[in-house]
Amino acid sequence: MRRSRIRNVTAVTVVVALAIVAGALAAGSSPSKHAVSGNTLTIGVDNGSPTLQRNFNPYSGSKRTGVYYMYEPLEFVNPLNGAYTPFLATGHRFVNPKTLQFTIRRGVKWSDGKSFTAADVVFTFDLLKKNAGLDSTGIWQHVGSVSAKGRTVTFTFKTADVPFAQQVASTLIVPKHIWAGISNPTTDTNPDPVVTGPYLLDSFNPNQYTLKKNPNYWQANKVAASELVFPALTGNQTSQLQLSRGAYDWATLFIPNVRKTWVSNDSAHNAFWFPPGGTITLYLNLTKAPFNSLAFRQGLSYALNRNEIATKAEDGYVQAASQSGLLLPNLKQWLSSSLPSQGDVAYNASKAQAMFAKAGYHKHGSKLIGPNGKQVSFSLTTVSGFTDWLQGAQVIQQQLRQAGINVSLQTPQYAEYFSSLQNGSYDTALGGFGGTGSPYIDLSNLLSSSLTAPVGKPAASNFERWKNQQTDKLLAEFRSTTSKTKQMQDAAGLERIMYQQVPVIALFYGANWGEYSTKSFTGWPSASDPYAPPIPYNEAPLEIVTHLKAAT
Repeated sequence: MRRSRIRNVTAVTVVVALAIVAGALAAGSSPSKHAVSGNTLTIGVDNGSPTLQRNFNPYSGSKRTGVYYMYEPLEFVNPLNGAYTPFLATGHRFVNPKTLQFTIRRGVKWSDGKSFTAADVVFTFDLLKKNAGLDSTGIWQHVGSVSAKGRTVTFTFKTADVPFAQQVASTLIVPKHIWAGISNPTTDTNPDPVVTGPYLLDSFNPNQYTLKKNPNYWQANKVAASELVFPALTGNQTSQLQLSRGAYDWATLFIPNVRKTWVSNDSAHNAFWFPPGGTITLYLNLTKAPFNSLAFRQGLSYALNRNEIATKAEDGYVQAASQSGLLLPNLKQWLSSSLPSQGDVAYNASKAQAMFAKAGYHKHGSKLIGPNGKQVSFSLTTVSGFTDWLQGAQVIQQQLRQAGINVSLQTPQYAEYFSSLQNGSYDTALGGFGGTGSPYIDLSNLLSSSLTAPVGKPAASNFERWKNQQTDKLLAEFRSTTSKTKQMQDAAGLERIMYQQVPVIALFYGANWGEYSTKSFTGWPSASDPYAPPIPYNEAPLEIVTHLKAAT
């Protein structure tokens, strides 16, 4: 089954990873209401499985997607480029690398008429501290204390941790006067949410729910759509059919031949944008031979034709990835000029064999033979049902066969796949990383030795088990400075490690799937105006619904 969200198995937390990797959205029953005109926006995003549960707890793993249209963070951080947009805070500043302050916006009301204050912010973060099951992004692993004075909320980190400002800023804020009375916030479904955001819950049934515009929203003049409709989605083929028929104004679906099946149905209004949202990667288990050999890893990198893999895996929608570890062009400002060809590694069979030979492996006939006199053989693991990854894995298998390597494919269910990454019981595996908008967060999640598993323990994120003192030094320096110049230098060092030492092999960029119609609303994000990814989930919707304009 194709997926409609980027899979990322090296996200900040396992919960985030599961939400992304397992988020294979698809559509179900026809929406009973569609915005062919007027101020209604019908959105194909919320998975019914098979029907919708009334869960609007913003910290629940099974919450409704509509949460992101009702609750607000302090600031929206654009995952495409890391840019901040103020929401409940008017901005932030670092007093020093351990002390972060936000200025809370005046004049904001909760939807029940109560005033929003700094006390709500402190309460929200204390709520996550007291209920660890809600703290899925690990706020209190980094934060030591939160306090307020007037409109200033101060976060003191346990250690210098400048990039973590992004996670603090992105946390959704709840009202103290409501949540203080909830006896079990971890399990409470919050069926009637009190919010500060642009929309309120209007109606709900197991097949569809609607949100209505919040008339007292602090920037209501920027909200063009008066109603949002969320039909329950239950099957990928059905959702593609519904999209092609115009049942949704906005969706996030992989759809074959999108120009024919979507755009051509209404070429004046139907559009799409699939910007890079993560890097699909070949993980190499560095605790095993031959992957613990740098020369062998370099040989593998040269032996792979990334353009062919990307084209066949994702139907030509995405590009081959830079070995810099950066999501390009999103993070091009961070790209080191010292890397040749922007970090791209071209297929080169002769270079591949030269590097294999340097590592002690030589081709005899059609087989690459190792020091033990046997053909090099290993397994490549991908997830059952991820058909695009399977197609990519099959291309890798064919390409490495040409290099003399015997690759067997393993396709376990997701739980078994993820366990193999955690426990290191794999040879090579397809996975994903990046897409946060921060080169530090992307590369730290991938490379930090603090996320590498001790013997017999599951890895937190560094599934390839990379351990390198220079890498950790650069990450520590990046984390400890507010100087953009110094951060750029540290990022450049990390990019060189990725390019020269090949801890993983970056293959191609996974897309943020976004289809939309301009029939009723204009102002959608695009390649020429990338103010947000074009996705109707996570925090992006807040930025998008306050940019849309009624079509004239």
